[in-house]
Amino acid sequence: MIDQKLLKPLGSSALSDTVLENEWHPVCASHELADKPVSAIVLEERVAVYRSSKGVHALRDLCVHRGAMLSKGWVDKNENLVCPYHGWQYNSDGKCVCIPAQGKSDRIPPRAKATKYHCQEKFGIVWVCIGEPRTDLPSFEEFENPEYRPLVCGPYHVKAAGTRVIENFTDFAHLMYVHGGLLGHPDYSELPDFEVFKEPDRVYTGDVPIFQPVAHSGSEHREGTTYVYVKEVFRPLAARLSKKDQATGQTLWIMLTVLPVSEQECIVYMPVSRNYAHEVDDQQFIDFQDTVFEQDKWIIETQKPELLPLDLQAELNHKADLLSVAYRRWINQMGVRIGTT
Repeated sequence: MIDQKLLKPLGSSALSDTVLENEWHPVCASHELADKPVSAIVLEERVAVYRSSKGVHALRDLCVHRGAMLSKGWVDKNENLVCPYHGWQYNSDGKCVCIPAQGKSDRIPPRAKATKYHCQEKFGIVWVCIGEPRTDLPSFEEFENPEYRPLVCGPYHVKAAGTRVIENFTDFAHLMYVHGGLLGHPDYSELPDFEVFKEPDRVYTGDVPIFQPVAHSGSEHREGTTYVYVKEVFRPLAARLSKKDQATGQTLWIMLTVLPVSEQECIVYMPVSRNYAHEVDDQQFIDFQDTVFEQDKWIIETQKPELLPLDLQAELNHKADLLSVAYRRWINQMGVRIGTT
């Protein structure tokens, strides 16, 4: 039996949030999308993503004929997506161009089509918007400068609201405890005063110096050093940071972006770039980020309430939470409802 959620009007999301429906969401890493289609769930909507010689494409993962998953099919020699059930062929616009069971001269019904979604590739990630994109994805030099070394960490599956994941990423004060011995140390818990700035499409901090015992793979400091952080949230479910060694100029950039599968389940992709240690195997950086994220994950998955409170009186905020508070205000003003309470 077909899930009743998939019988809603074509193109609509099972979860209703006009803000997030019109945002770009990461559905897979570029290297994961080769010659076979990939299935993703965006706001409880199944999406089939595939690659052709013209780029990446996304269709609703539902054959209009008998409800089979198009992502379980294949891309044929004409670069059409073929349904695995009865062989119906859909072009990149979602139009069915062939029904094998009928004569070649027979007319294909106009209803024989799959909803097409916006799809693009950037930062080593394939992105999908199931509505109408309110803006394009920004450009960041750290992922475009040929002298830097980018890579993608993840995916990380989290049983929690995507808003909780983003807020954790904005937090400084947990580094000394959740990541003690790596990204911080309890003996250096006091945070300096720092500023938070707000613009229409982002909230971000000024410089925040933090002592770190290890900091990242490839660091030339064996006994730790102080790194200067800048954190920024540039989409409701996307953020980035830079951490720079002032003495050497070594800088690590991390982007954290969240695919909202449902209100309390998400998948995280983490593009990372660096301007140093190009000779170090990328897998060392991936392993380090895997360790750090696993340390965060159990905290995020056990937080109460599960949804992020937008009422700032619901929890006790502290001056260390300046960016978190700014984030909550920002998405509240924006009208984000999924993942919030």
